[in-house]
Amino acid sequence: MSITVYWLGMIVLALYWIAVVVAIVAQDREPSVSLSWILILGLLPGVGLLIYLFGGRNWKGIHAKRQWVRDFRALQEPFMEPIYARYREYAKATRAKHAGTPTERLIRAISTERGNDPLPANEFAVCSSGEAYFPLLIDDISKAQRFIHMQYYEWEQDELTAKICDALAERVRAGVEVRILNDFLGCMKYKKDQLSALKAVGAHVGSDVTQLGRPNYRNHRKITVIDGVTGHSGGFNIGQEYIDGGSRYPSWRDTGMRLTGPAVAELQKLFAERWYEVFKESLFDQTYFPPVDIPVVESPVMTHIVAQGAEEFWSSSSRAHEIAISGAEKRVFIQSPYWVPDPTMLDVFMNAALSGIDLRFMMTGWPDRKLTYNAAQSYWEPVIKAGGHIYLYMAGFMHAKTIVVDGQICAVGTMNLDIRSLRLNKELMVWIYDEGYAHRQEEVFQADLGKCVEVTLEDIESWSTFRRFRNSASRLASSIL
Repeated sequence: MSITVYWLGMIVLALYWIAVVVAIVAQDREPSVSLSWILILGLLPGVGLLIYLFGGRNWKGIHAKRQWVRDFRALQEPFMEPIYARYREYAKATRAKHAGTPTERLIRAISTERGNDPLPANEFAVCSSGEAYFPLLIDDISKAQRFIHMQYYEWEQDELTAKICDALAERVRAGVEVRILNDFLGCMKYKKDQLSALKAVGAHVGSDVTQLGRPNYRNHRKITVIDGVTGHSGGFNIGQEYIDGGSRYPSWRDTGMRLTGPAVAELQKLFAERWYEVFKESLFDQTYFPPVDIPVVESPVMTHIVAQGAEEFWSSSSRAHEIAISGAEKRVFIQSPYWVPDPTMLDVFMNAALSGIDLRFMMTGWPDRKLTYNAAQSYWEPVIKAGGHIYLYMAGFMHAKTIVVDGQICAVGTMNLDIRSLRLNKELMVWIYDEGYAHRQEEVFQADLGKCVEVTLEDIESWSTFRRFRNSASRLASSIL
């Protein structure tokens, strides 16, 4: 009997190994990724399968086959196309203005990947502090007449969230529709009393990415849309620490944006996508988008919103950075609190530096996650050797996610330059095709440099063997950082 059981077990194990190899190979993923999963699943049949289900599934293939995705696209595409068509002349003029330049290639790539053209913004404001940003957000909320849609990775509970919830509750009582969708895991550690009270007066409050099999894939986007004509995004979550640094940091450095006009349609589209998956309620109604007859100012700011998630085929936000950096002719200034790049992004950085581009990257010098910070240090040396510059912001926590290329174009958004943002999370970046705004972002970057220390090769050479090994070991966990 024992021999029979043994051979049955061996047959089952062999069939399992064959199934693993066939299933992983058929996904056509990067060879190193496929081989890693074959090894993990083969050597650890039980634990490995659990790890794969939580953090290794090929969502690009899974997502495309889901019925809700087909239903959503059937709603979205015919609704959005007339909006793009309405402002296509502005998009054509923008491409013509940048004809033959790397910016034209960037515009075409985003448009091809995402199916969306650049859209004009009547007003555009970029804020580099919570003190400047949140009064704008609260003021816009208090003026809402029809609806308010908000989506954030973290929604804390403190004095700032009390002000925002009070403003939202007042609008609900005035008959304004309020929908709030926050990332489940990102908000798990915060109390929900204020949001529950807001829900009690009539707001619709929900959680995004709650599926048991998706804890490693978060919705990191930050979006507010008000009456279809005013939008907000950027690095700020909802919490007092985004103004003053809270109890952990002496200050908080972030970048947020406010825009009005037709460009808000793209933010509303992204909110509607997530709301549809969670609640199966379509918001593709003219009520929730910029009015058809909304005027466009004489010289609008042309914007291009590029978004991605683990299920998105092109990894568009990451690719836009790669295209923009590769096309730089003089200089690239980049900010991100974290830096655990994938191989492509690391190569793009080194290629730019080696070719003589003034490449400057700024990250936080006050880490909130030691493992991530340690991993980042393992990537510094090759970029510095190539001629790039790495700066650590020391005045407080640096949370901005920005890029400026040649003083001609810039982007602000939610995407960090780590594996989590580059490959796993739902992110968005707003590209701004406006030289004036690009120059202002360069000025902000230069001002931030005064609060930084530059990492040098001498610094790295002074590290102990233990520190180098610790950094390399931390790098191995990059996909869950």
